[in-house]
Amino acid sequence: MTRKVKKSSAKVIRRGRSSTSRISTKNQVTLPVEILREVNMKSGDTVKFISNGEGQISLIKHEEPKWKIAMRELIGSEPGLGKRYDYKKEREEWDATLTRRG
Repeated sequence: MTRKVKKSSAKVIRRGRSSTSRISTKNQVTLPVEILREVNMKSGDTVKFISNGEGQISLIKHEEPKWKIAMRELIGSEPGLGKRYDYKKEREEWDATLTRRG
């Protein structure tokens, strides 16, 4: 017989959990879920690590620049655009320009 557990939509803060973690043999650290919720981070987010040189490490959510997001959305938005572009010719022109400057 299986027991059904009613899931609550309220976020539960677990008492008795510490905000310390141990570094694993693979250099991994588990971040407390309460802290992740507080700073609006979730699984799959990209983070940046900054060391102050005095034994402290900051973990900052990496926000991709808006121009990169826009470029990613544009890439592939015009079907066949890359087919009309002669990459080999462009590369040869760049190489010739660099050789002349060289």
